[in-house]
Amino acid sequence: MYIPALGEAARYAGYVAWCRKEENGYLIGIAFTDEQTLFGARMGEQVCQIKHFCEQHNDDAESIDALAREWVEQHAIEFSQASLNPPPESLSAQPNPL
Repeated sequence: MYIPALGEAARYAGYVAWCRKEENGYLIGIAFTDEQTLFGARMGEQVCQIKHFCEQHNDDAESIDALAREWVEQHAIEFSQASLNPPPESLSAQPNPL
């Protein structure tokens, strides 16, 4: 996986684990090769989410640091639960591979 917004170093080894057609494109699940790669990819995703949140609220008088802290307070728990081994209930929700 490559995250262009974070530069050339933001590359994470993995493979497409599943793919599901959505109304406006595709939802793709990526399986990473190890915990360190998963952590790096999740941190990269978190940086992109914080950047997007700050751009949405750029009219506010709050500083970027305050907006970043606000996003972390609201969403950090979602990112702390990433794992190489998804819970069994999430596996049953994925489409069967062809």
